[in-house]
Order: sequence, then structure tokens, then C-alpha cells
Amino acid sequence: MMQIDKTVNVPSRPIKYCLTAALCAALPVCTLGLTATPAQAWKPTSHVGLAELALRDALADGRVTIDILNPRTGKLKQRRSYKVDPTILRVLRSNRSQYRAGILGPDAYPDILTGQQVIHPEANGSGGSNAWMQHVWSQGQRSSSSAIKAFSLGYLTHAAGDMFAHTFVNHFTGGDFTVTPPTNAAKHMLLEGYMDQHAPKPFYSASIRGVERFIYTTFIDAKPGSHLDRVLLRRGGAGTKASIPRIYSTLKTSLQKDIKGYYAKKRRYDQRYRAKMKQARACKTFDFSCSRVALTAQAGKIKAAKGVYMVKNGPVVTYKEAWVKDIDRGLKILPSVSHKVAKALFFNPQKKADVDLAERLVKNYARDHLLSMSGSPDALGKVIKFTGKASDIISRAIPSAIKQPIRQIKANAYNAVIKAATGMSKAQLKAYMTNPKQNFDRLMPRGPGKRVNRKTFDRVYMKLDRSNTNYDPKKFAAAHNTVTMTKLMMLNRTEVNRLMRDLGGKRRLRSSNIMLGYIRSLDGGNEQKRMVLGENCTIYRSVFKRQAGENFCR
Repeated sequence: MMQIDKTVNVPSRPIKYCLTAALCAALPVCTLGLTATPAQAWKPTSHVGLAELALRDALADGRVTIDILNPRTGKLKQRRSYKVDPTILRVLRSNRSQYRAGILGPDAYPDILTGQQVIHPEANGSGGSNAWMQHVWSQGQRSSSSAIKAFSLGYLTHAAGDMFAHTFVNHFTGGDFTVTPPTNAAKHMLLEGYMDQHAPKPFYSASIRGVERFIYTTFIDAKPGSHLDRVLLRRGGAGTKASIPRIYSTLKTSLQKDIKGYYAKKRRYDQRYRAKMKQARACKTFDFSCSRVALTAQAGKIKAAKGVYMVKNGPVVTYKEAWVKDIDRGLKILPSVSHKVAKALFFNPQKKADVDLAERLVKNYARDHLLSMSGSPDALGKVIKFTGKASDIISRAIPSAIKQPIRQIKANAYNAVIKAATGMSKAQLKAYMTNPKQNFDRLMPRGPGKRVNRKTFDRVYMKLDRSNTNYDPKKFAAAHNTVTMTKLMMLNRTEVNRLMRDLGGKRRLRSSNIMLGYIRSLDGGNEQKRMVLGENCTIYRSVFKRQAGENFCR
């Protein structure tokens, strides 16, 4: 039960929100899982499938095998074995489902819009990919929970896959994902979907059980002065205007400030009243410079003024207190909703985007949480009669900087936002995500980027032949590089540096994980050239194969 000011006649039960499905249908946040699907490089099923190969190797004997290549020809020279970090090995053995959930990464958590618009891109007023990775990893390392440690490792594993896959995909699409020209977005979705249909089959047992609170505190709850608030989800930073965690953290902070101000003013009234009464009681009978009657009267006026203030403001504050609780509830359940939406869109055994299911999930979230988080007028109930129009109460409560995003949340049409974000209607989005084979030769041989038909792509790049339908990760260079990097992430600094010595390199890893410290954008290509193995081309090519899209060590 919420705590209310019992001196004011307002409802004493929790305020419930009565929302209609029709109102929810107008929400653009029904695109929570749909506006950001394009820039995934590997689809999450591919991400998890490739990671599963590294995981299987690690769990077999606590070691991973690294193929050492001829740096000139790319052919296998020898295989070397390296010890998996003991803590990583332990959490992978006990929490594989949480590791797989982490691999869904910013394509799923905290929500797809925030992941796409804030976590994937370069730092631009907020966040940046490396800053987010450092944050997730460090918070995971501080936790004593094996589930959280496994999830945070999975989150970095997603970045490892993006690093190589975006280098590859951007080569054929003409660059990072963009809706202008629209062919770029269509090519991204089609090519990523097509590769996914030929990828190793993953296990679909991904779970955030035991990680929900971690996702909330690490990705969503941007308290004033926190690292999220100051750096990663900084107000006004690029992409944050569409971020549900940022919008509603800002709103919650504003409401809490109003609530705090109300009770502070009540305390000041009480302090002034007590001071006057103390003076009145101190008056002596024959002290004509001190009037007990006058001071008592002044105290009475202060008490009356407090009563007027409470009648005017108390119901609104009670409403704001309930509003804050609704925001908290909605933000805390966001990880679970995002997880379900991600599974519907791109992590299911059918390898198809169930857009209709995702739409139902986010509409339910909007109906049950987002509208009440936005201050639905239906919530005011009897409180309205004390204060006037409901719209005025809400308008005054919402900071001007986020009024427009919240107005869009409550008003914009579903398909309009889909088209604005992807350059496609909902029907077109379904077609490119569910039928990439059918559309490949209609799209990929034209427009920006390297033009290629399906037959050439199968044979030259994925190394497919008539005898198989799934690519061999050892032959498909981008897949091989992803699996290798996933294995290297499982090593501690000592083992990575042993590999460097084995390869004759002089540079040493200084960060706590080989994925940290150099990735500016998960959307961009060729980020891998700044890693520790990129010291020189001989070292790099002894581990990683040449792949399409690389602009270094050719």
C-alpha cells in the first residue's frame, strides 16, 4: 500500500489504471521490439549458435583450442590449447542459459530501442559501445552471482560477434545501417536473415532468471548522479530521446523532486508553528512585551496556512507518489518484456520474426505499464476534484524536455514509426526478415555496397556447396573469426599474454578482458584492428582469417 497524507481526504487505496486496448494500439512504443531489428549483423540465433561452438570446446576439458594459421595463406599450421579462466569456466558450467541470454546483448536489453540507438553506436553525448561494455563487465565482476557473471560474459560475446559480422555485412550494404537510402536498411535485414538460415543451430534455452534485478540496476535505473545518469544515458545524449529507461528515469526524478519539496514545505510550516508556540509558552504573566494570545494566534494562522497548502497540494502529491511507484514497476518488468520480445522476433526455433506476437507483448506492456507510467488521466480519480483538469496536473508534472517523447508514446501510429525507423512498412519488414532467400537476387545485386547474387555469395563467401545447407564455421571467415574471439574472451589476461608470446608478439593485454578498451561502435566495421592482437599483421593473421570488408592487414 502507498503511504498517503492522512490529514487530507483522498483515496486510501492504491490507484489503479483503467486503459483501453484501443488507446494502447496508438502507441509507437508498440515498436519496442520492432524499430531496431535491422543492425544486428549476426542474428541472435547465429550469435548463440557460434558461441555454442566455443562453449562446447571450453566445457569439454576446461581449455579452448586456438587454430594457429599461416599468416600469408590462412591455412592451418597447428592447434594450441589455452586454459579457460577458472571463474568463467565455473559460471559457464552452472549458468549456460544466462550466458545465452547475455549473448542476445543490446539487441534485447535493456530494450531494443535503447540497445540500437544508445549502446550500438559511437559515443555522441552519451554512452558509446566500449563505455557500455566496460560498465556491464565491471558490474558483473563485482557481483557474487554466477548467473550475473555468465550474463555479463554473454553480453561481451555479442560484441565479439558484431565486431566481425558488421565488418562483413557493411561491405555488402554500403555501410552502417541507415534508413537513407532505404536499400541499405533492406540489405542489412535481408543479408543478416539469409546468413542466419545457414548458421549452426543454437540451444534456445536462454533465461534471465536471477539477472532481472541486475539488468534493471545496470541498464535502466538512471538515478541522479549515477554512472547511467551522468555518462551512459546522459540526458540529451544521442539516442536517449527514444529510450524508455532515460525518459522515465527523468520523469521519476522530477516527480520525486516535487514530492520531496512538498514534504519539506510541510516541515517548514511545522517548524514555524512550533517556534511560535514555544515563544507563546515562554511569555510570563506580567511581561507586557510578550503576548501569549498574539503569538498563539500567529501560530494558528501558520497552522491554517499549512492546512490550505495540504488541501491544495496533498492530493497531487499522493497521485505523484503512486505515479512514481508505477514507473518503478514498469521499469523493473522491462527486462522480462524485452526478453520475451527478443525471443519472438529473432530467437526461436523457427528462425522467423513473429512480429504479431511481439506486437501483442509490447501492447500488453503499454496497456499494463507504459500509459500509467506516462500519467494516464484515468488514474487521477477523486484527486481531480481538488485540483482541476487532469491534463493540467500531468502537464505541470512532466518536464518540458520529455513532453514530446511522451506525447509520441501516447499518440503516434504504429506503422508510421515502423516506417520511420526502418524505411519499411510492417508488411515489408516481415517479408525481408522471413523470406530472405526469395528476395536475395531482387535486392543484393543492386544498390550500395558490394553487389552479389545468391549463388556467388553461397560459393565464394559462405563456402556452401550442394552437400550442405549450413555453412562450416571453419570455412566461413567471419564465423571462424567470431568463434575464435569468443574463445579468447574466456581466457584471463595471463593466458592471452601467453598466446601473444607464443606468436612472437611484444604487446601485452592490460585490460581485464580482451574485448574491452577499443570498440567505438558495435555498428561499425574493422573495430578489431585496435585489439591487442592487432599489434602487427603477422600476429593478427596467425589467428584471424581474411574476410570481406576488412580494410587492414590485407
